[in-house]
Amino acid sequence: MNKSRLVLTLKSFTPEELKRLGEFLNSPYFNKSKTLVKFYSELKKFYPEFPEEKISKEILYRKLFKDKEYNEQVMKNLISDLNRLCRDFLTVEITRADSFENRLNFLRQMILRKTDPVFFSELKNFETELKKTSEISERNFYYLYQLEEAKISFHLERNQQPLVFDKVLRSGEYLILFFLLHLTKTNSNLNVNKQSFNATYETNLPEVFFNNVAMESVINYMKENNVEYAYLAELYYYRVVCNTHPYDEVYYFKFRKLLMDSLGKLSRIEVYGLFNALETYCMRKLNAGESKFINELFDVFCKEIDNGFYKYSDSSPVTTMKFRNTYLPALTLKKYEWVENFIDRFSKDLVQPDRDTITRIARAQIEFERGNFEKVLESLADVTSDLFYLKIDIRNLTLMSYYELNYTESVLSGIDSYRHFLMGNKSLTDVFRESHLRFINALGSLIQFKEKRKEEKLEELKDKLMAYKSERRIRWLIEKMESGKLKMENGKWKIENGKWKMENGKWKGYCNIFCHPEQAERSEGSIYLKMESGKWKVENGKLESGKWKMEGLLQYFLSS
Repeated sequence: MNKSRLVLTLKSFTPEELKRLGEFLNSPYFNKSKTLVKFYSELKKFYPEFPEEKISKEILYRKLFKDKEYNEQVMKNLISDLNRLCRDFLTVEITRADSFENRLNFLRQMILRKTDPVFFSELKNFETELKKTSEISERNFYYLYQLEEAKISFHLERNQQPLVFDKVLRSGEYLILFFLLHLTKTNSNLNVNKQSFNATYETNLPEVFFNNVAMESVINYMKENNVEYAYLAELYYYRVVCNTHPYDEVYYFKFRKLLMDSLGKLSRIEVYGLFNALETYCMRKLNAGESKFINELFDVFCKEIDNGFYKYSDSSPVTTMKFRNTYLPALTLKKYEWVENFIDRFSKDLVQPDRDTITRIARAQIEFERGNFEKVLESLADVTSDLFYLKIDIRNLTLMSYYELNYTESVLSGIDSYRHFLMGNKSLTDVFRESHLRFINALGSLIQFKEKRKEEKLEELKDKLMAYKSERRIRWLIEKMESGKLKMENGKWKIENGKWKMENGKWKGYCNIFCHPEQAERSEGSIYLKMESGKWKVENGKLESGKWKMEGLLQYFLSS
């Protein structure tokens, strides 16, 4: 019984739905069997777990029929009847929840019943509601099309053929608008699946159809002839084109302008989907190395939050991917307080089971940016996820924190494990895999070159990585390559990105000291620097290839 379709259906009900189901079963209109009501009452006692040892057919039969001999067929009939009534109940619930479908069906009945005044009154109210400027959506166009079809049926039923001419035209217009909006959404989603999840399609009719229709000519015709909702056709056309032609940014900015101009005319659901398209484009550009879109993406998310359409609806959850995509650009822009407020506000809306995981990763990201690397490792110590992009975040943060804490062996071991993960995961796109392989390969080279003091190799590696500096992990690598350098500029020493530790009044670390050629004849051997009278003093320096080499202690004596 525990695995039966009936019990699985009942498990899915909320307590309030179970209460309404009881009322439904007690209604003679839907059910006339008192035994069935009693059967439901006994079964409901074990909601929501429905343990097998308490709901076996034999046990339930005894409760219903006491001393009667067990009859398998009777139980089968009861289970089948209750299962059917559960389906009927859900059908009623769904129908009641869909006011548009209810009203359309009511209009169809009024046509057949010849109640013309009722038909026209309901038709006018329904049409007015569908055309509300702040509620325009794909679904509205579908029902506007159905209303025109209902008008056509009404007049044909009454032998009023001349009155259908304009209705046929409007029916076609609304159907095209519905189809166009749905087609562009479909093509956008297909494109996202290809870019983000490595999806492949042997045939792609929606894409081929869209690419072979002269959409620009159609839109121009609509605009020139003042066809209603021409702006929507143009808006949704550019939604697709900006993602099929990502290197021509004019399409993106045209799409963004059309969207901003249309905000007051569209439903929240439509606006939510269109802003998702802006997000997708910005992230694609960032993945291609165009760092200027970090600000653009952050601005898109801010507009969504400030205008109340960051979520699909007030009661909708926030997906882990959207949550992650929101805080990452903000962290890149060093808006740490903004990120903390964002986490506090929206983490409760995250879907389970990854709510705690993504929240801890987000807070670990903040700790990393603030230099609290031990806290990062503490936060991530027992964090796991089945989502590949969260696994990637955990690995990246862990490796970078190990490096910052000089846990070299842990870094090298982590790189090897990371490489096996990337090569063995077939769901990753080639671009995604190559991006993260580039990171771990560069990290391994960074460790090797620094240990062997291969400064020229480090410079070469840094130059190769500059094309990918829109990625936070690559910018971090570049920072590590530049850290701890001293340059002589205008006769003064300058520390570039040096992370020196002060211990017992001494700065400790390793660096290269770059000096001007005229200082080449200074000294030989290892370098020891002292600060005397506010100036650096070089002792036992050695010049190689125009650079002062130093090992050991960079010492600064504090004034008493």
